[in-house]
Amino acid sequence: MPIEHRTVIIVGGGPAGLAFTAVFGGWHPYYSGGDLFRSRYPQLDDYLKNDDRSLLQMNMKDVAKTGIQPADLFRLLHHPGKKYRDINEIAYNFRKKQAIDYLLITQENVGGLWNTVPRNLLTLSPGQWMEFGYYPLAQHAQEQNLDIDVNDLIIKRDLITYYHTIPKRFEQTNHIHTEERVTRIEPHEKGFLVTSQDVSGETTHQYTCKHLIYAVGQRCQLRRLEVPGDDLPIVSNHYEHVTDYPGQHVIVVGGGRSADWAATELHDAGRHVHYVMRQPFDVHWRLITDSRYGLPYYARIAELIETKSPRFNTLYNTQIKKIEENGRVILDTQNKEHSLKVDHIITEIGGRADYSLIQGFKQDLTFVEKHDAYRFQVHQVATHSHSHESINIPNFYPGGYLAQGIGLVVFAMHGTTYAIAADIIQKENLQ
Repeated sequence: MPIEHRTVIIVGGGPAGLAFTAVFGGWHPYYSGGDLFRSRYPQLDDYLKNDDRSLLQMNMKDVAKTGIQPADLFRLLHHPGKKYRDINEIAYNFRKKQAIDYLLITQENVGGLWNTVPRNLLTLSPGQWMEFGYYPLAQHAQEQNLDIDVNDLIIKRDLITYYHTIPKRFEQTNHIHTEERVTRIEPHEKGFLVTSQDVSGETTHQYTCKHLIYAVGQRCQLRRLEVPGDDLPIVSNHYEHVTDYPGQHVIVVGGGRSADWAATELHDAGRHVHYVMRQPFDVHWRLITDSRYGLPYYARIAELIETKSPRFNTLYNTQIKKIEENGRVILDTQNKEHSLKVDHIITEIGGRADYSLIQGFKQDLTFVEKHDAYRFQVHQVATHSHSHESINIPNFYPGGYLAQGIGLVVFAMHGTTYAIAADIIQKENLQ
């Protein structure tokens, strides 16, 4: 089998991996300032304005010594205010420079899990918080003649359309392999040996690279119920749209935002929903009340619970113990067993990062736990904060939420991208 060599390989085509494509394609950021940025961050303006080089040529360790991490610096450059006002307020612009040889490998289309989230799902953020720095959503809307208010919460179909335009828009299609699943990453004299297989299972590929960006996402492996019957046809491990569930009685298992969306939409489409959660009521209610005045569907689920809708049955402190072929489900609520007869079971119980592909290195990766009150839980890789390079494996970079310290802030993707790209570009002596 021939082995193809690339300078950089990116594993994962979700927002964290896709963000690199235009940057490695040669689109580099330059400081341009702006009235809002200068007025709010005068010290950063003083630090940046006298250097006309690409921001990817900055010494990121020196940036950190100023008291701000590179990830936060790029976030502020792109979002000097939370609301988008004008494209000229974005405090950097992009110019075409020398590209770097790279390949992105993804098992689905670019956009990652956003391809499979509920069709009409509202994200947790305004559209302009979900964009890449080099391609503001307002610019995309103008080019595509779309009616999008970038300060509104963006729905999945508009977001995924935006992500799907990136490869062609920036002429990077030839650097992206979709429908290809990485099966192993191991050391090699050239750096890394990456083995992959077409999703069809027909063809195996091997690549070597000097730098590897691991951006598979925090939900690369979807969790299962791990109970008898969880592989029956009535069980779905994600929710797409109500039309996929024609039966009247549906169990939704979860307790986080995706499950809340599914349970609410199914109820409002006329289904009888049994919402099963391991957590107690007060934990779930805190999530709802923190969001009900900012997200419409949280106002709706709060209303369903407060008015005790007869078709919305919440089961807290509850676990499924067994699923039978006839649709009978055995549950345990605080050590009391009972059963329900349903047509469908939807499990929106999250996933975990998969590090099992990384094998044979002299040191194992060191991990740190990241979590918050909104059920954001990630097994992150310990990294150098100025570059997001692993402290254990040289030239190995966890992307996006897998990098130590990156929290549930979608626009943090900007900083992760540029800090990693800067480290690689400087190591390769590119200008």
